[in-house]
Amino acid sequence: MTRKAPAAATPAAPPRTAFAALLLLAAAGLVVSLLLVRLHSQAHAGVASFCDISETVNCDKVATSPYSVVLRLPVALWGALGYGLAFTLAAWGLGSRRLHATWPAGLLLLFGVAAVAASVALALVSKLVIGAWCLLCMASWTISAAMLAAAVLAVRGTGAGAAVRADVGALLAMPRRTSAALLLGLAAVAALAAWYPRYWERAEAVARMAQPAAPAPATPTGAPAMAPVDPAVGAVVYSDYECPYCLVAHGELKAALARRPDIKVVKRHFPLDMACNPVMKRPMHQRACEYARAAICAEAQGHLAAMDDALFENQRGHRPVEELARGLGLDLPRFQACLDAPATAQRLQADIAAALRDGVKATPTYVVAGVPYAGKLPVEVFAPPKQP
Repeated sequence: MTRKAPAAATPAAPPRTAFAALLLLAAAGLVVSLLLVRLHSQAHAGVASFCDISETVNCDKVATSPYSVVLRLPVALWGALGYGLAFTLAAWGLGSRRLHATWPAGLLLLFGVAAVAASVALALVSKLVIGAWCLLCMASWTISAAMLAAAVLAVRGTGAGAAVRADVGALLAMPRRTSAALLLGLAAVAALAAWYPRYWERAEAVARMAQPAAPAPATPTGAPAMAPVDPAVGAVVYSDYECPYCLVAHGELKAALARRPDIKVVKRHFPLDMACNPVMKRPMHQRACEYARAAICAEAQGHLAAMDDALFENQRGHRPVEELARGLGLDLPRFQACLDAPATAQRLQADIAAALRDGVKATPTYVVAGVPYAGKLPVEVFAPPKQP
């Protein structure tokens, strides 16, 4: 009597709770990735983010590093594409038209493994190369780890290997559809890479505009040369006259220098507006460029400090710069000619380029011995004043 082989057990469908968890986690990852995409563009435009907290916890430092772009797209955008794909698969798993009983638990497991591997690699780059951590990046890494755990739960009833083989087999069983979907996806990614604005390249180009040679001396209507800085006793401050944080920092700086007259601070300009700042993608502080030129022209007449005060005090009054110049006793025809002089625009572009070269991402930023400090002059980094 011949014994019949036992019938193969039908694979148990993964628990719906696992697919629901994967769906919610993928949605959260997509939101975080899109926030990171926005942060990436703003950081390259010089706008500080909420997690520009310190040199160690600094999303902007991570976003402006060369490791934030891979294959002509921001890493965050690659993350958004991946989470979008995972969301689609998880939604398919919750539906009734699955390709087989465990579909697509195996593919989601592969996604989780890949996402965690990418997270570990990015964490190592942040720690060992960039030297800073991004809070939103860390949130994305946590979501990836949670998705891997949920995917493991989804394949627990059938085994990881069996689930992966079943999903890959289902795709190979319909080669035309699979190939068409793959080609369509690759074409979409290629089109996105070609279309996506490479603003980080514009920022690098502007940074290369600064030449090490000193600018030419000022002409009667031209702009003054950028003042040199002695790193032993001095700092450079980059600011924007319409930036509310710069207004507060201006008062703090005057108080700090009153206590430490041995520290010398050189003023430079980083207006956050696309009218003169090539890295800005949208209008922001729409008179900041004009105000920066006014300060440069006042500097040409030896009245930078007075115009500096007047422009910050004018943040709410919005009086014309000619009225401010008249009130300060400047040579008004010379001042007006200077505002539109090519030398003034060149000096402003040199300031912006120097800011990018110095790693400025927000205003105000102080640079001491090549190290940028956002928000406040770090008086403590200077040697104590000599006692008489």
